[in-house]
Amino acid sequence: MARLVLTLCLGAVFALSAGAQDLHLSEPGSAAVLARSAFAHGYRHGYEAGYHMGNTDICVGTLPRTKLREVRGLKLGYSPQFGPRRVFERGFQAGLKAGYSDGYSGRQFRAVDSLRAVSVALEDSRSPADPAYAYFDQGFFSGYNEGFAHGGSASSSTAQLDFHFVGCSNFHPAKQRDLAAEQSYCEGYRRGFALGHTDGFVLHPGTTSLEASK
Repeated sequence: MARLVLTLCLGAVFALSAGAQDLHLSEPGSAAVLARSAFAHGYRHGYEAGYHMGNTDICVGTLPRTKLREVRGLKLGYSPQFGPRRVFERGFQAGLKAGYSDGYSGRQFRAVDSLRAVSVALEDSRSPADPAYAYFDQGFFSGYNEGFAHGGSASSSTAQLDFHFVGCSNFHPAKQRDLAAEQSYCEGYRRGFALGHTDGFVLHPGTTSLEASK
């Protein structure tokens, strides 16, 4: 009976997510970063799916899922207009892990507020050095991973970081140094680092977390 309830609940969640996926690009406060970063957009999709799955699992009394292979049938909701599929998938996986942990642990749904916080003061205009936001997206992806590691370390004492104070010194362009491209990369890096740091702090060892299968 519990399995049937779980199936029905998840089916309703996925139908909602699939129907609302394009609305993320007009989501007040966070649309700017989602339009610039396939990773951030994938994170938004994954977090929503993971949160509802975790919330459903705890409601029906099932043990927490600990491996990504235990998650089946999720739809990415990907479209080529969002950017590179591989990067979107990485973001989806990161968001799925964070959302599942929050949903199962009874924490609030924080993805929208978190993404709004890292979208502050993003300009609407495109940079001639980064018209497709490729550098920004690379920076966001790299920043998230490094921020996640830092947030989960013993040296971190707070979940929230102001991205304005995050350093950025690991930009390595394919061609000669381009200050405009570096600026776009670092703009993404700082914001991704702040988001990853919060997730790393919240998902520290001992919390309910989905890990890659070994």
